[in-house]
Amino acid sequence: MSEKNYHKTGKKIDFFITSDTFPSISVTGNSCSLMCQHCKGKLLQRLIPATTCEELEKKALSLHARGAKGILLTGGCDERGSVPIRSILPAITKLREKTDLILIAHTGFISVEEARLLKDSGLSGIGFDVMGDMAAVKEVYGLHVSEKDYIDSLRAISDSGLLVFPHVCVGIHFGKLGGELRALEMIRSIVPSTVIITGLMPVAGTPMEHIKPKPSDFEKVIQKAIEIFPRTPIVLGCAHSSGNDRARIEKTALLCGVSGIAAPTMGTIGFAKKNGYEINFYGTCCGLIPDEKTRIDPGKFELNE
Repeated sequence: MSEKNYHKTGKKIDFFITSDTFPSISVTGNSCSLMCQHCKGKLLQRLIPATTCEELEKKALSLHARGAKGILLTGGCDERGSVPIRSILPAITKLREKTDLILIAHTGFISVEEARLLKDSGLSGIGFDVMGDMAAVKEVYGLHVSEKDYIDSLRAISDSGLLVFPHVCVGIHFGKLGGELRALEMIRSIVPSTVIITGLMPVAGTPMEHIKPKPSDFEKVIQKAIEIFPRTPIVLGCAHSSGNDRARIEKTALLCGVSGIAAPTMGTIGFAKKNGYEINFYGTCCGLIPDEKTRIDPGKFELNE
């Protein structure tokens, strides 16, 4: 392989641990108009709610005072598949003026104008979920959209100057592998800062609560991502199944050559240590390129040999 290949530069791995240093805030509280088949709004209940600019500013400043390095702004979607991040633009601007917090967002579908406004407000980047099977989009999300809608949003984010880290979710169509490889091809319409591979998480009380994607399907998607984006970090995101499958998927990702893994199991950290990987820990969203500002002390993750 060429020396330029990002994933063939030695046994290195970044682990992202974000619970305290990079919390998530829902700008819609527990509200979501889509109520998708894999979530039904239940994932929002785990996030910090802040539905007004005043509430967001107050909670973000408190988190910053307690050591947070950044915040992911997210929330439920409207009927068009968009998160109303635009409504809290004034708060983003104030937080950028008052703090050094890194602010990123999940926006769902987004227009050129909205992306530019978010860039001007001080937002650093956007994570954007990309689906490659429009029939699956309809069945899971209840949305009638096209590939062009996804690509238009990707380009709107990229052209605004914001960092863009697309997400591809393995098994989102009721555990089946379908449009994931096509989604990676669609992402080629831009130059992403990072490509994040996630996976269906079984959530109690949803139609998919007993469904898990196959660990082998992660291997197919990760290998394809590395093939298509040899000079782009490919990261296994924090959502990637549960139970014993979670550790199996992490080991597969590590051996495939990902640059990072978010929320790894202790077993995966131990495996990397025993196999001679150069390990770094960062307290940031895995979509961001890690730097010294976001490095965290690995002491609590040290394992006895």
